[in-house]
Amino acid sequence: MYIKKKHSFHTYKKMIYGFFMKYVNSLRYGYWGNKSIIYKPFKVTEKKHIYIGNSVFFDQGLRMEAITHKGTYEYCPKIYIGDFTHVEQRCQIFCANSVKIGKHVVISSDVFITDVEHEYRSIETGILEQGFKVGSTRIGDYAFLGAGVKIIKGVTIGKHTVIGANSVVTKDIPAYCVAVGVPARIIKKYNPLIQKWENISEQL
Repeated sequence: MYIKKKHSFHTYKKMIYGFFMKYVNSLRYGYWGNKSIIYKPFKVTEKKHIYIGNSVFFDQGLRMEAITHKGTYEYCPKIYIGDFTHVEQRCQIFCANSVKIGKHVVISSDVFITDVEHEYRSIETGILEQGFKVGSTRIGDYAFLGAGVKIIKGVTIGKHTVIGANSVVTKDIPAYCVAVGVPARIIKKYNPLIQKWENISEQL
């Protein structure tokens, strides 16, 4: 005999809160997917330029800024975060052009991701008064970023690639690789012919 499971008052309360936050965030953000959640405290700016997929999790301390202007300079940022991506504590994401994070990505604590760097070449003007150099930063589906990783402007990280803790990624890392260090270098790569991960010593 099939017995219908009864939901507790607490479960209904969570469901109602979830529907309410989905409605509120759908008005605030460019897109806010079903069952996505963000825990306080957090700082998110220019939400209409940010697109969040379904079942995305943000832990406490998130700082995500879509930068539309800096002094007299104007920008048109777009941040995309794919379905089922998991973001741990104190992640920082800065975007003045384009940051795309794929599906099922794991972003560990204290990770920094950006598509900008400060302009500095004018010696007559303070650095904070100058504009940005911008690029496009991409993180592929199923990628894993260890704690404290830094992703620099214009970098592409391929599908199912692992970046070791505290690494600084300054150049593209292909799909199905493991990269570590400052700057990050590839130490392993998946070989589909033998279906194994192989140690390599390629310098980026």
